[in-house]
Amino acid sequence: MASSQAGKIVKDYGSWTSKITTEVFGQANCKDISELQVFGETVFWIEQSAKTGKRELYSLAPFDKEKKRWAPEQSVQNSVHEYGGGSFMPMSDNAVVFTTNDGLFLQKSGNDAPFQLAESEGRKMRFADFSIHGNFIFCVNEDHSKNDHDPENKIVSINIETRKINIISDQTDFCSCPRISPDGKKLVWMQWNHNNMPWDATMICIGNVLEDGTVTDVRKLKDGTVSGVNYHNPTWSSNGDLFLIHDQTNWWNIYEVDIQTGEETNVYPVERDIGYPLWQFGLRTFAVNDKALIMNVDGQLYVREDSVVRRVETPGFFTSVLISLTNGGHCYYVAQGPKRASTLMRIDTNKQNHPIDVIRESVDPATLDKFDISEGQNVEFQSDGVTVSGWFYLPKNSEYSAPEGALPPVMILGHGGPTGRADNSLDLRKQFYTSRGFAVFAVNYRGSTGFGTKFRNMLKKNWGVVDRNDVINAAKALIEKKMVDPSKVIITGSSAGGYLVLAALTNSDVFKSAVSIYGIAELTNLAEDSHKFEKGYNNDLIGKYPEEIEIFKERSPINHLDKLNTPCLFMHGTADTVVPMEQSVQMHQKLKEKGLPTGLILFEGEGHGFRGPEAAKKSVEAAYYFICKTLGIEPSIQVDLAIDNLPKSAL
Repeated sequence: MASSQAGKIVKDYGSWTSKITTEVFGQANCKDISELQVFGETVFWIEQSAKTGKRELYSLAPFDKEKKRWAPEQSVQNSVHEYGGGSFMPMSDNAVVFTTNDGLFLQKSGNDAPFQLAESEGRKMRFADFSIHGNFIFCVNEDHSKNDHDPENKIVSINIETRKINIISDQTDFCSCPRISPDGKKLVWMQWNHNNMPWDATMICIGNVLEDGTVTDVRKLKDGTVSGVNYHNPTWSSNGDLFLIHDQTNWWNIYEVDIQTGEETNVYPVERDIGYPLWQFGLRTFAVNDKALIMNVDGQLYVREDSVVRRVETPGFFTSVLISLTNGGHCYYVAQGPKRASTLMRIDTNKQNHPIDVIRESVDPATLDKFDISEGQNVEFQSDGVTVSGWFYLPKNSEYSAPEGALPPVMILGHGGPTGRADNSLDLRKQFYTSRGFAVFAVNYRGSTGFGTKFRNMLKKNWGVVDRNDVINAAKALIEKKMVDPSKVIITGSSAGGYLVLAALTNSDVFKSAVSIYGIAELTNLAEDSHKFEKGYNNDLIGKYPEEIEIFKERSPINHLDKLNTPCLFMHGTADTVVPMEQSVQMHQKLKEKGLPTGLILFEGEGHGFRGPEAAKKSVEAAYYFICKTLGIEPSIQVDLAIDNLPKSAL
C-alpha cells in the first residue's frame, strides 16, 4: 500500500514507479561510442545504433558541422578473438579501411561505394587492428579456414593495389598492436602464447619494413615470457619515438623505449594502473605526438609536456580507454561520468586552460537531467583479510520514500571478465533499479583490474573461490552495517559474472534471488569447447586441463545443486560462441526439477552480449520482474515471464 508523506509517496522499496524505463534505452542518440581514430585533424568513430544495434562509422572534419557516415549499409565490426575491436583505420581524412563480417573494405570517400580488399569466406578470414603506410595495410589476421576451433593468428601486410596478403609473423598463438613507424621503416607489435592472456606475460617484437611490405630482421625488443611482465600497446610518436606500457613495478606505467638498446624510461612513475586488459583491439589509455603525451591515470586525464606532468580538468567526466592525439595538439577521447553517458570530446592541449568541446553524446544531457540519478560511493570491506571495494548506489527517486525504518533490497553485481572492473560511470540499467528503490553494489572482487598486478593475479588458480568469497562478504558487510534488508539480497552478473552468481549460490544462503546472464555453470565443458582466445585462460584461472579435471569439477556450480536453494533466472543468446547456451538450459532444468522458482529466456540470434534493442529491453525488465516476484515485492511494471515453481501466494 502507498501513502503520502512530506510531498512524497510512501511505498515499499523496490516497487517505486520510475521515469527510467527500458524505452529510454532506445531513445538514446546511440548505445555507446566504441572505437576511435584520427587522421590529421579529422576524427573517426564507431557508435552502436540504439535502434538497429549496428555499429556505424562516422567522421567529423575540424570545420564541418555535420558528421559524415561511412559504409551506411554495413555494420563495421569483426570477431577476431570473438570480442573484436580495432575494426577500422583512416588512410586520409577522406578514405578509410574497415572490416565487417563479410570481409575487409576500402572506401575512398563518403560518397563512393566500398571496395572489397579481402573476403571473409564465410567468416573464415577475419581482420582487425590496422596500421597503414603508403600502399600497405598491416593488421591482425585470424584464419579459421583450416580449423575453426584453433585458428591461426598472424600479423600480415596487405597490398592495397594487388590485394596480396603477406605473412609477417605466425609463430605465436596470438598477436596484436601492429604499428608502423611514421617513416614506414619499422614495424612493432606484441605477441603471446597460451596460457597467457594479453594482460599476462607478453613480448614486443620489431622488424625492418621493405618496399614490398615484407618485414625482415625481426627481433624481440621486450620479452616478458620468463619474468612474467606484461608489455602492451606499443605506440609511435609522430617523430618516431616508441612508447609502451608494462607492469614490472606492479603497476601498468608508460615507458619510452630505445628501439636499438631496449633501454627504457618511465615517463610518469605512479602507483596507479595506466594500462588496461586488452579484451578488444584498439583500446588505448595514452596517446602521443612530437610535443606531448596524454594519458588516462585512474580515470583522470594528464598531459606530459617538456617532462612536466599536469592534470587536465574534465568536470563531471572521467576518461575511458579510447584516447587519440593529433599532431595539431587536439586530444579526442571518449568519456563518461556518474551522471553522463558515453561522450566523444575534444581538448585543445595547446591552450593553458585546455578548452573542451563535445563532439557526440550517446545520450542527450537534457534527457538525463530529468532523471533521479544515484551516484556511486566507494565502499571498502574485508574479505579473507584482504581489503576489497566496490561502488555502492543508494535508492533514489524524488517522488517516493520508503516506510520509516525500512531498509532497501540490494543487488550485488559481479562484473564480467573476470579480468575487468566496475567503475562509477553512468549505467542506466543500474539506475533502472535504484530509481525503483533498490540499492546496488558493484564489487571489484580480487582479480579486478585497476588495483595493481598483485591484486589482479590473486584470481590465478583461485577463480570461483576468492571472487566468490568477496561477493558473499560484500553482502554480509552491508548487512552488518545495517545498510540493506538481509531478507532481500540479490546477486546478478553476466558471463564470468554469471559464473560468479552460480558459484556464490552454491556456497552461501545469503542471497535470496539471483539472475545469471549467459553465465558459466560447467567448467569442464567450457575447457573443452572454449574458443581459442580463452582456451588457456581457464588453465591460468583454475588449473591444467585435463590433468587437474577434479578442480574443474569441484568448481562447477552444476555439480553442487544440492547446496543451491535460491530462486534464479537464466538468460542466454542462442548464437553465443563463448559460453554454450546449453549451460543455462541445463541449469534451468535442474532447478525446475528441484522445485526452486526459476525461469529461462533464450534470445534468438543473440551472442555473448545482448546487442539487439529487444533483447536489451526484455532482459532488464524480466530480471526486475523475476526478482520482485521471488522476493515478495510488488513490481512497478508487468512482464510476460513464465516463472516455474513460483508459490501461488506470489502470483
